[in-house]
Amino acid sequence: MLYRDSVLKAQKLYYNMILESGFPIKGLKPEDLEVVDFGLSNGELDYFKRVGLGIYVLVNEAECGKILCFLPNQYMPEHRHQSVVVMPKGSKIEKGYIDLKKLVKDFKGLQEFGEEAVYMVPEKDNTHIPKKGILIPGKQEYFHTIKGTGSMFVPGKPTDKPTYPIPEEHHPHTTALHEVFLEPGVGVHLAANTPHSVVAGPEGLIVVEFSLKSRDPLDIFTNPKIDRITRIEERPKMN
Repeated sequence: MLYRDSVLKAQKLYYNMILESGFPIKGLKPEDLEVVDFGLSNGELDYFKRVGLGIYVLVNEAECGKILCFLPNQYMPEHRHQSVVVMPKGSKIEKGYIDLKKLVKDFKGLQEFGEEAVYMVPEKDNTHIPKKGILIPGKQEYFHTIKGTGSMFVPGKPTDKPTYPIPEEHHPHTTALHEVFLEPGVGVHLAANTPHSVVAGPEGLIVVEFSLKSRDPLDIFTNPKIDRITRIEERPKMN
């Protein structure tokens, strides 16, 4: 949870980062930026500056383009974008599938299908899709660094001494430990269902992301306590 005034401060920080990067966005305003605290903040910016993310959506139709902004040393926790099958209301979870609500905290469905639809993910990529099922393909992503440096962690041989290590408190919820060093001009392609996390360098990091249509509520985080949707509250008034 973040207090509203904390969100406004974070938006201003990310806004200034984009302006300084020189990436042209006509009419950009601070309030256009999404502030993501992953449900781990205490209302203030102190913890958020360690674990959080700023997002500006360029387009999100059949294709998606986003600008991802990281404050200095900010961490984006490990997550993946798996294929999801949507079934009509009242359907049972098919054999070979897992109820998405068991994997995503406080999942309330997608607006296009409704909360009462049944959302399930296959245990294996080649699982048969039921006749009444609607497949939402897992999101493939391409990241292109435009400013700053960072460490992206993906599956592969663990890197002994990464440039920017994953915060120790998040080690229990991290499975992918191979570092890909991010710097301006470096691009990284990730297949669907690839666990990944990012740690920004001391000057912060700005990355442009291209992908299939983004449906953020479907993101599956390795840490089950994480909530992708940021809760914003008014700061309590002092008596």
